Amino acid sequence: MSVQEYAVNEYTANAQPHFNLLRILGGWGNVNMLRSMLAGTSTAAVLGLSAAIVGSSIWGTAALPFIVGSSLGFVLGSTRWYIVAVKESLLQLDNYPAILRLHLIANFPWKPELGRHNLDWYNARRFSSTWQMKSMLVASWLTAQPALDEIRSRTEAALVDNYLRQGGFEGDDQAATPRESR
Repeated sequence: MSVQEYAVNEYTANAQPHFNLLRILGGWGNVNMLRSMLAGTSTAAVLGLSAAIVGSSIWGTAALPFIVGSSLGFVLGSTRWYIVAVKESLLQLDNYPAILRLHLIANFPWKPELGRHNLDWYNARRFSSTWQMKSMLVASWLTAQPALDEIRSRTEAALVDNYLRQGGFEGDDQAATPRESR
């Protein structure tokens, strides 16, 4: 089996069938992608209304200040979200390269070269080199969120269990209270 066939098979096996078209169009099948629009829209509303209030106080009209303020707000809010998402996705790539590799291959089946490389190739330095690589990583990080959340939940549960086994809490099952240091 060629690498391209492997990437396509891996994509088909891991893609959600009811979101295939949306996924191919850029990952908009993922609910987490709506966070970028929400960040831009909420900032647009705040800056637009603020500019409208200031504009009506100074010039007696609010239409143009609202348009300028809301447009600027959408750009600033979306840009801020993108910067934070890039930083977080690069951190997660260093922590969980196998999961993000899987999602990169699944989200971008027309990029068969992603399936040709081993895990060492998937690092923050490589994916921070161009805006295209950053954008692909962010989209894949968003689709990987359920898996990453499950890892965090299981890690936290294991830490809590370990703490309880060491006697970190005293009390019955209903209400545990921390032990006082002596």
